[in-house]
Amino acid sequence: MANFCSYNTNQKYFSVVDPEKIREHNPLVRVIDDFVERHIDIGAFAEKYTNDEGGAPAKHPRILLKVLFYSYSQGIYSSREIEERISGGDSSFTYLSSNTFLDHSTICNFILKHEAEIRDIFTRMVYILHKFGLVKLNFIAVDGTKVRAGVGERFTGTVEDFQKRRTKIEGRIKEILDKTVSDETSERCRKRMENKVNQLEREKEKIDLFFSELPKGGDSADKAKRINLVDRDSVIVKDKKSRYMGYNCQVAVDDEHHFIAGAGVFNRENEKGLLKPMVKELRDRTKTDMKDSELGFDAGYYSSDNIQNIADEELQVYIPEGKGEGGTRRKMNKEGICSQDCVLEIDGEIRRLICPGGQILESNKTFIKYGYAYYKFTTKVSICKQCKCYQMCYKGCKTRRTFMIKKEYFDTYKLRKEMIDKLSTPKGKERLSDRSCTVEHVFGEIKEHYKFRRFTHRGLSKVGLIWIIVCIAYNFRKLSVLSRGSPGII
Repeated sequence: MANFCSYNTNQKYFSVVDPEKIREHNPLVRVIDDFVERHIDIGAFAEKYTNDEGGAPAKHPRILLKVLFYSYSQGIYSSREIEERISGGDSSFTYLSSNTFLDHSTICNFILKHEAEIRDIFTRMVYILHKFGLVKLNFIAVDGTKVRAGVGERFTGTVEDFQKRRTKIEGRIKEILDKTVSDETSERCRKRMENKVNQLEREKEKIDLFFSELPKGGDSADKAKRINLVDRDSVIVKDKKSRYMGYNCQVAVDDEHHFIAGAGVFNRENEKGLLKPMVKELRDRTKTDMKDSELGFDAGYYSSDNIQNIADEELQVYIPEGKGEGGTRRKMNKEGICSQDCVLEIDGEIRRLICPGGQILESNKTFIKYGYAYYKFTTKVSICKQCKCYQMCYKGCKTRRTFMIKKEYFDTYKLRKEMIDKLSTPKGKERLSDRSCTVEHVFGEIKEHYKFRRFTHRGLSKVGLIWIIVCIAYNFRKLSVLSRGSPGII
């Protein structure tokens, strides 16, 4: 007969936590523990506590920081789940917390109470990494990703949508109240209907509050804008083929070891207006003017204002206009011709447009449309009929074809041409390739591997703080990998 080891599931257990073994076998714990102990001054944290003369002692900021950074490094973002890990006997959490119990409300309050101090830790981290040669600032790639806001579709819509919803809610309340009056309704059903009415009343109050805050005679564009009543700061963002309420999360990644050197969250759908803020973010984090560093942006940041700003600031930036060869726009038609095949010329006050067919169009006056200044160029159909581009240009037009080009495009035409030439060089092509290799995998790790796809906090300030913690956690993961061969790396 077989002989098995005996076991008893009802026996009590003792768990021995050996700090030396934990630090030896878990580099992530080691680097977080060492960094917080060596490089973080808790003086700024201590200033916000007023229990020096009385009251219970507060949880030590170093313990909370260690637990917070380690949790986010493991893809644990819920304060309740962090509490469960601490009380559940996880040896790493036991060591970092010094066997101190932390409940979820303590963790949440700590994050919200010390926003400025946690943001400063990120600045301190970038400084330390730069000091130890782990962040070189030779080439920095900047990009963004969209992350869902912590809201649902229930309170998302335009002003007109909420007006319709309010009317439906009033009708639904009246319908429920009419049913409740009936004697056939049971007590249990009455209670359920009463709860439903209370819920609908709260929804109506939220919509009424929104209407009361609307400016009288507001702009039609504002009325057509989709917003969410739960998180007013979130915006509709486009992510691949889907659109949802969310935020635009930016990172600037150094190409030496792919550490995040700058980060920010913005409630803007696209990146055209984010080049200046991200350059400022890098300057604030690195305490340099960034003129000795090369910066790589993708085509989403390309605009006349940004091209002009790059020249004014004397920055070394690589920013393509499109995703075509050499950073040019892709040709989207079968004939293989696009608007870039037209040549622009400036002759004093005269602006010329020379089309691929050779026709020269001139204009010297601008007009305003959609808030922008345009030059208008009108073709001659007699010449166009001889051109190979006739069918593509005219399509449904019979008599003439008009082209409108923004004034700013002519104003920055020279700078645009210089950028195209710069990207066509071997180094320019290399930098375009380096940019995607440096920054894209960061989002893959954060969103796919560590499952950070949605904010649970609301409001731009709180969301921005959480993104900073996510980026700090990412840097600790990178640092732990480098520290395996060099335990005393920082």
